[in-house]
Amino acid sequence: MNYNQRYQAQLVKSIFGKVAPEETHDQATRTALNIYSNNFIENGIRALSITYPTVEGFIGIDTFRVLSRKLLQHESKVSFDWAEYGQSLPEFIEDQEELEAFPFLSEVAELDWAIHCSQREKDKAFEAASFALMETGDTSTLIFDSAPGLQVLDSWFPIVDLYQLIHDPHLQTAEGAGARQELLKIITKSINNAINTESPRSLVLWRAEYKAQFEFVSEAEALVIQKLSEKASVNTVIETISSQNIDLSEWLTKAISNKLIFAVV
Repeated sequence: MNYNQRYQAQLVKSIFGKVAPEETHDQATRTALNIYSNNFIENGIRALSITYPTVEGFIGIDTFRVLSRKLLQHESKVSFDWAEYGQSLPEFIEDQEELEAFPFLSEVAELDWAIHCSQREKDKAFEAASFALMETGDTSTLIFDSAPGLQVLDSWFPIVDLYQLIHDPHLQTAEGAGARQELLKIITKSINNAINTESPRSLVLWRAEYKAQFEFVSEAEALVIQKLSEKASVNTVIETISSQNIDLSEWLTKAISNKLIFAVV
């Protein structure tokens, strides 16, 4: 047994608890590597199901497992943390012919990923006193400290309703069957309209407390939110609000109430 064989035998020993005989060493090594590979795949599938629960909810566990296996072959894992894996799934879904029955699935995946990332961002504390800086400070150098995960997503499909369809506990009960059917009718109509729509709607997503929030907003509001997410100066945000004919006082009150912004810094 040469050095390499002894090394592999020791690896097998660490996995199986004993050194394999020389004549079975290659087979034992393959078995050990198969076990590692299977564990890697299962861990990946489990992690993706946590990151993309809405996608799994629509296509089912079995189809999701197949999709995850294909992604694991397509996208390399470059981080030790499984929670950082799978960003390419929304784009990857678009190339899967077997998922053509779910034209909205890529957008749903984008929402899942955005929620997942926002949940991992650092918490922030609301600093009411800091807003006085808008009167005493230089608004061209100050910025609004926005909520964790704040961003604007483009959406052709009714992903708010689609998300509710999967995650609203009431809709999964016998008592909620009627409400579920009504929501399905609304979703079906919206999907048919989306296919013929030339431009998307704007969806704003942020984490106010410990759970991500999201809602559709007007184009004018989306422009303001985009400035916030880009860390534009308070002066630039105010100018954008003015250019969109939005009442500054009402906007600021709503933004603070909904915790879109936490402070002025």
